[in-house]
Amino acid sequence: MTAQDLFVPRQTNTALYIQLHDAGHPVEDILRVQRAYGVACAMFNGRYRKTGRPFICHAVGAASSVAHFDKDLDLVVAAMFHAAYDSAQYPDGKSSRRSETHRKWLEQKLGPRVEGLVARVGAMKFDTGDPERLVAQGVPAGDEDILFLVLAHDVDDMADGGLAFAPKYGRSIESRVAACAILARRIGRESLAATIEAYGSRYAALGWAAALEDSRLEGFRIAPNVRNYLKLRRDRLRGARVEVL
Repeated sequence: MTAQDLFVPRQTNTALYIQLHDAGHPVEDILRVQRAYGVACAMFNGRYRKTGRPFICHAVGAASSVAHFDKDLDLVVAAMFHAAYDSAQYPDGKSSRRSETHRKWLEQKLGPRVEGLVARVGAMKFDTGDPERLVAQGVPAGDEDILFLVLAHDVDDMADGGLAFAPKYGRSIESRVAACAILARRIGRESLAATIEAYGSRYAALGWAAALEDSRLEGFRIAPNVRNYLKLRRDRLRGARVEVL
């Protein structure tokens, strides 16, 4: 696979809309994704990934990756919200865990099938060593759709070199890439497997990125200080365009 052929996940909402249109999705589908994006902006507001990339870019990137390999719009939207029960914020201000209140709220926003997919994605272990474990033990029957989502998610993780700047799986991802490619082929996703291998092959040349590694290897959030928060509340009361989740 040449550099020209290699799929690059979109990172903005408008680029994703164009991708969907070019893939043949009707405007009704794109409007649905636009509404979902608005919800995602509120839920992941101020959230950044370990590399410093705004989380909303990653959410769009994961959705873009899924859209490239599959036309099922529920899968595309679920990819955008893959961290809804891990790193998101909800109107009640409580932990992002999947409480009954959060489940009902997200289901109302996205639909029951998407909410179910999001919950199952969050339940699948796909951290360090997990792809290798799944290769050895097999994927539970019926979880092929969730495996596809987490594999497509990894494409966005790798595409911008993120796993070199914030090596959450360790300095070498060689065994992970090999395992992910095997898993993709087992569920009939040859193009996805080839894309994973192509991005994985680039990491050998990214050793220099270690110098830019942040000491914190966790995502973080930037929120307004109390004074700015109060100003935002005041501006909203005066009719300014300030939205509150």
